[in-house]
Amino acid sequence: MTDQADTRKADTEDPSEKLLHLLAGKWLAAAVSAAASLGLADVLFETPLTLEDLADRISSQPDALCRLMRVLQGEGLIILNSQNQYEVTETGALLRSNEFRELALFVGSPFSWDPWSALADSVRTGESAFSKHHGLPLFEYLDHHHEQANLYHQAIDGFSKREARAVAEAYDFSSARRVADIGGGQGRLLIEILSRWEHLTGVLFERPTAAERAAVSFANAGITERCDIQVGDFFKELPRNADVCVLMHIVHSWDDATAIDLLRRCAQVVGSDGTVLIVEGVLVPDARRDLTNLLDLEMLVLCGPGHERRKPEMRRLISAAGLRLENAAPLAGGVRLLVAKPRS
Repeated sequence: MTDQADTRKADTEDPSEKLLHLLAGKWLAAAVSAAASLGLADVLFETPLTLEDLADRISSQPDALCRLMRVLQGEGLIILNSQNQYEVTETGALLRSNEFRELALFVGSPFSWDPWSALADSVRTGESAFSKHHGLPLFEYLDHHHEQANLYHQAIDGFSKREARAVAEAYDFSSARRVADIGGGQGRLLIEILSRWEHLTGVLFERPTAAERAAVSFANAGITERCDIQVGDFFKELPRNADVCVLMHIVHSWDDATAIDLLRRCAQVVGSDGTVLIVEGVLVPDARRDLTNLLDLEMLVLCGPGHERRKPEMRRLISAAGLRLENAAPLAGGVRLLVAKPRS
């Protein structure tokens, strides 16, 4: 009996230890972002290096670097091999450029990090901590700060790359002709869709800073001749002559009334025979540990009234916009592809 009790006690995490580990999340996120800033994964992906050689390659102080590397080892991002050289693990390699490095840089950048210190104020008021901290709503701020806008769009590109590929594979575009990506950032989604479905043409509708980067992305992907870029405000105008509109992580940036207005505009663009594709995280019914719950807090900090929604809430938005939900398919994590058609 005593042995069983001791075993249960050993298997139960001490509450104070658990809370301390949760509070240490700030330090872990900062360590991962610092690793991305230093370019550790890019360097070590090429070849394993000793501490001294690595410090020399990234212009760092060896003792300070060693302290960072211990944390990264503890989290399984780095290992020390038998030759006393550091190597990146499969997870650590994802911090390379054009993978998740840009997302890690965004998370740790002052313009993104600092507003989180006012999360409690956002909870009290329901208003965006980002807007209060910077004096402008997120997207207006990005219009005036090109360096931060570039980092933001690179981060979103890395965050959504797997989902974009999954959309191109999950939805049958064979009967479509022209796809409009509304607020599609650097164009990652259109690159994946048009690369897989070679009969399609596309149009990206974005703000100026993102449109500039998208033009480069489309040229690199070899789809410039098949894809137009239009700059504007999607609450005032939308592209015409598209039979599919895609909104990927756009609806969650807005309150219900604004989201319904946008969905209604998309329904008008595609017409009675068209399709509106919505890619969003969907909150699970219970409060289990889930990435979408954390993203919901991110939306509170960044956008205030913007938020993630449960499936019934998404159904109500879709219906209020004159659409009917035809299908819902899982993509990655808690993200879903919602296929909506205009109601007759």
